[in-house]
Amino acid sequence: MVMTGPWLIYGSNGYTGELVARFAAALGHRPILAGRRADAVCALADELRLERRLFSLDEEPTRIDEGLAGMSLVLHCAGPFSRTSKAMADACLRTRTHYLDVTGEVAVFEALAARDAEARDKGVMLLPGCGFDVVPSDCLALHLKNRLPGARRLALAYAGLRAGGS
Repeated sequence: MVMTGPWLIYGSNGYTGELVARFAAALGHRPILAGRRADAVCALADELRLERRLFSLDEEPTRIDEGLAGMSLVLHCAGPFSRTSKAMADACLRTRTHYLDVTGEVAVFEALAARDAEARDKGVMLLPGCGFDVVPSDCLALHLKNRLPGARRLALAYAGLRAGGS
């Protein structure tokens, strides 16, 4: 998928959303920041000199659709995803906006996978779990346990890339 238009970070005022917003801005991206808490969203958007949109996933569907108007993609960072993903995915399908989230909640993976045909019909990608979560590290730990059954300890270390460098 090649991103050809503006994109939105929903839940940009939460812990993960703010990290993503700051990293994206440091890389020169210009996402639109969104969420339901006006004070927090506006403060971060002003600091990063980014556009903002304010709406709640508890609002009428037409209001959520207005919040997504013109977006090519939404990175959904507002959990718990078991409560928020359906409203956002519904809106993405209605507005033909690609959906990504950072969940590790298996029920959300299953719910969105069950909508694959609907998403294909709309030309929309529904991609949960694109953020770093405990699921990949748990899978790695299990894989190592199976490959090294005699091991008694496991230490995992992670390194990330900094904005603009390695």
